[in-house]
Amino acid sequence: MRAGYDPKLGRIKTDAPGVVIDRAFGAHFQVAAADAVAASAAGVMALTNLGAAVQDIAASLTNPAVPRCLSIVGNVSGITGNVVVTGANFAGEVITETLALNGTGTVNGSKAFKTVTNVHLPVQVHTPAAQTETQQITHKADAAGTITIAVTATALGTASPKSVALEVELDDTAIEVATKIVAALNDDGDVSAHFIASNVDSTSATYTLTALTPLANDATLAMAFTDTDTTGVTAGSSTNGTTGVPYDKVSVGWNDKLGLPYLLSHNTVIPGMTFLGNTRESTEPTVAVSATAMESNTIDLSSALNGTIVDSYLLV
Repeated sequence: MRAGYDPKLGRIKTDAPGVVIDRAFGAHFQVAAADAVAASAAGVMALTNLGAAVQDIAASLTNPAVPRCLSIVGNVSGITGNVVVTGANFAGEVITETLALNGTGTVNGSKAFKTVTNVHLPVQVHTPAAQTETQQITHKADAAGTITIAVTATALGTASPKSVALEVELDDTAIEVATKIVAALNDDGDVSAHFIASNVDSTSATYTLTALTPLANDATLAMAFTDTDTTGVTAGSSTNGTTGVPYDKVSVGWNDKLGLPYLLSHNTVIPGMTFLGNTRESTEPTVAVSATAMESNTIDLSSALNGTIVDSYLLV
């Protein structure tokens, strides 16, 4: 038998005369438990508002602990547009990847980023709007006493409905009562943390409660009037004015695909030799390869990463 390694040639002889083949080396690819954290929707960039113009975000970006493929997700349905991520691959080469937003669906990338240096965001699809609710005071105060406005709103959490009491004087006009209501609501910490009361209409004695932040429309938002001391003040039912529309927001995170530090022309991961948390994977990982682009060589275990050690053995 003529087979065997020939140190002079640096290759392996075969039993076929004059035929030699290349050597292969076993490689142990390992990711430490502390670095093999679970997928994160916002690991790279927290939810960020889209605007009327495109944006480039370069600050407050977090790199994955090891080269990893990224993901993007929006906060509301209907968000579209391309998010372009720039960074470096395992070899430190500059790479970019374009991911198309799909509303609230998670969009996974296929290039492993070692670092992320810039996230280019598209323009908003929906124009944000702060929700408003109005109420009209319809009769003046015929006597001094206390009236109460109870604000119901999802934003108030367990404080909803929040009752705010205020004093009116004899013969306070409807406009004066509305002005006092505005002041009382703005002085209440629970209400003012989420809303501002304003816009007393001098022709109709109508005041407005406006959300401080554009959020999804809250169908429960309302102001309920109570004439606590029979002052004679009356008010109409509150009505919705501007419908609330939240900001379009996007976050960038990482998925379970890990970058491999090899340029591979085909999958050389040895069957049955991939482990998560020192337990052999019962299903083979999904391996992507490229002989020219380092970032396109990735391994995706059948099990979700969970902060335990990853081991995989391959030939290189």
